[in-house]
Amino acid sequence: MNKFALAPVTLAALAASASATAQSSSVTLYGQVSAAIERRDHQGAGAGGKAWSVGNDEFYISNIGLRGNEDLGDGMKAIFRLESGLNTNNGTTTTSTKFWNRQAFVGLDTGETGTITIGRQYSAGVDRMVRTLDIFNVGGQGLTTVPIALYGINRFSPNNATYVSNDNRADDSVKYRVVLPDLGLDLGSSVGFKDGAGRHFSADIGQTTKSYALGAFYIRYEAPTALSNGYVPKQTTVAFGGNVPVGPVKIYANYLVNKLDSAGAALGRPATEDKVLSLAARWTVAPNMDLSGALYNDKGTNLRDPLSNAVAGRNGNKNTYIADIEYYLSKRSLLNVAYFRTSMTDGYLFDAITATALSGATHIGGIAGMGFSAYSGFQVGVRQAF
Repeated sequence: MNKFALAPVTLAALAASASATAQSSSVTLYGQVSAAIERRDHQGAGAGGKAWSVGNDEFYISNIGLRGNEDLGDGMKAIFRLESGLNTNNGTTTTSTKFWNRQAFVGLDTGETGTITIGRQYSAGVDRMVRTLDIFNVGGQGLTTVPIALYGINRFSPNNATYVSNDNRADDSVKYRVVLPDLGLDLGSSVGFKDGAGRHFSADIGQTTKSYALGAFYIRYEAPTALSNGYVPKQTTVAFGGNVPVGPVKIYANYLVNKLDSAGAALGRPATEDKVLSLAARWTVAPNMDLSGALYNDKGTNLRDPLSNAVAGRNGNKNTYIADIEYYLSKRSLLNVAYFRTSMTDGYLFDAITATALSGATHIGGIAGMGFSAYSGFQVGVRQAF
């Protein structure tokens, strides 16, 4: 009798335990869907045409992801994140080589002693650029609106069935991050092991208070293979800056130096160096409207020629101007109108990467360079987050 009388109590206890266990873990579906109608000049072969297009919003790449955690007790959690970029205009992923192309990692959050994650993820330096330095959080989809993204990426990564070219995420990487709340500090470091896209090391530090946010980072990438003389080409990036709120306006400023060895290093060619000063501001005109403007001034030395070898003395300037108006329909939905312009001088007229990114065509014009020294466009877009 007692045995059977206790059964309902035992079952209730098991059910309560199962319920408590289920509540200690969670999985969240998240993402955003954006689209924009855009007009650009100097498009296509010869870069003389003007083109209309439909695609992702320049500032908000469509993506979908899963993130989850499980409470392990004593302040420790198991965490994971899977995220993929999407093209709204045709429903494809933003890269053909990977499905979870944006992030795919798992790790442990130990609370006060920090978080360690393993997999495909941002380097520590890119984290700092997103969190503190860039007004648009490096959220755009190209040099049109995120020119500094070119210097937080692995320029040695190939584009094949395994890797993504010019990737600002690192495969096969381990990252550690710790927050020191009493000091307002957030520190991180990451290491990418050597694979077909090379390897990397990065470190960052940030401090955030009610009055300001400051940050700095270092990234070093190494090519996956050595040159004919045994030298392994490298890319290093150092940046520092921050943002300050002044009433309804938040002002951003940062300075970045990037050095990149070229394939010509085997022949004694010099490294390309870029020094980029970024100035930006966001004005909250009304609770549901922001006006943003940014200037990125890039002074390049020993820029690359069409054969992708740095050339001593081939220097140039590149200025990117961006103006953006965002009108919030709700906390998750917005409309925006943006104008962007890039002007180039001297050596930048011969830069193949810039020509391809802005005009959508391969390097143009041989000795004549791109055939244009200024590029502009505008868009009208919509974004809905979930």
